[in-house]
Amino acid sequence: MGHIEIRRAVAHGHYFEDEETLLAYSYDASGIEERPLVVVKPTHEEEIRRVLQAANQNRLAVVPRGAGTNIRGATVKESCVVIDMRRFDALERLDVSKGIATVGAGMTITRLNELLSKHNLYFPLVPENPMATLGGLVSQNHVTEESNLFGDYRKLVAEVECFDGLGRYHVLKGQEVERVVGWEGTMGIIVKLKLKVYPRNHRVTLNIYAVKDAAEAGQRLERLKNEKGVLMIEYFDAATSTLVGLERGSHLVVAYANDRGSYKDPAKIGELLDRRKRLEQTLWNDGYTLSEEASLDPSKALQFEQLCVREKVPCYGHLARGVLLTALKAAEQRSRVYSGVVSLGGKPVGKHGYGRLKREYVPVEVRRQAVRLKEERDYNHILNPGVIV
Repeated sequence: MGHIEIRRAVAHGHYFEDEETLLAYSYDASGIEERPLVVVKPTHEEEIRRVLQAANQNRLAVVPRGAGTNIRGATVKESCVVIDMRRFDALERLDVSKGIATVGAGMTITRLNELLSKHNLYFPLVPENPMATLGGLVSQNHVTEESNLFGDYRKLVAEVECFDGLGRYHVLKGQEVERVVGWEGTMGIIVKLKLKVYPRNHRVTLNIYAVKDAAEAGQRLERLKNEKGVLMIEYFDAATSTLVGLERGSHLVVAYANDRGSYKDPAKIGELLDRRKRLEQTLWNDGYTLSEEASLDPSKALQFEQLCVREKVPCYGHLARGVLLTALKAAEQRSRVYSGVVSLGGKPVGKHGYGRLKREYVPVEVRRQAVRLKEERDYNHILNPGVIV
């Protein structure tokens, strides 16, 4: 009965329950497989409102989804209603003087930056996967190497327009955006965003330091992180150093949004930064198909690297942000890595959220906060159940 009401909630051609579509939406990049009940592809807000109202009446789970690039299983759910947000993909307004772009949640940063480049502007937090949509990245509060200078999505999202789980529309500004940003689609369906964008007028330069290991990199970090205009501070172990085009051994790479760095050749810098952006894909091609992460105090970086050595996997990442990365070849390595990170006082998340894959590692205080927000915004718990709570 419920799916009939969902069909009535959207326009003709926006509702799908055929075998091919349901199979396509049974997966995301996590490898988890869970078959939805129906898929809807709305083009305006009123359709989303009606879908949420029908879902509440019939207690149907609702999962918002972009391009399906999520690697934690946050966009698949058995017997759910998938709302594909990719038709909300317009750059609706650009205020060049204020540096604010108003965009739909289904737009990719790749496309956004193509449009912004005509005005010599850009949005700095570019993910590794060019297909990722802004709604999903904001929901994860995605972190990139440029976050050292620009912060995370909480810093760069000036305003969010979204539906809560009851179908009520909200415009969240300032600190209110934290009621949706980082909650992985459990607190609202993001429709529209106002993002801070920046002039592309700085020259990128680099300093590259050969280091013994992550401990020596951490020692250098204390001096470097407060220097003016530091765009990123990235650690690469011996294996990943080679993959980004550095010499043998481990390295600390510091990028500046000014002339402070010793390496100034734009072509060579561009090649290294491009290889860094493609590193996750390069590792995948080498058989390291399970991307993993850890949020740790930088003082624990050496212990994390030693954990990676024991597992015979790479170690690299955003050292100044305390987000270290690896990639695994076998699923059975996951529990050992997760447990090792927790034993170091860290969390096995940093860039991609918990999703369904890491739900058991959500801290108690985060769960409690989620429950409080759910009671206010989604008391029937229809929005992405099984993620966080």
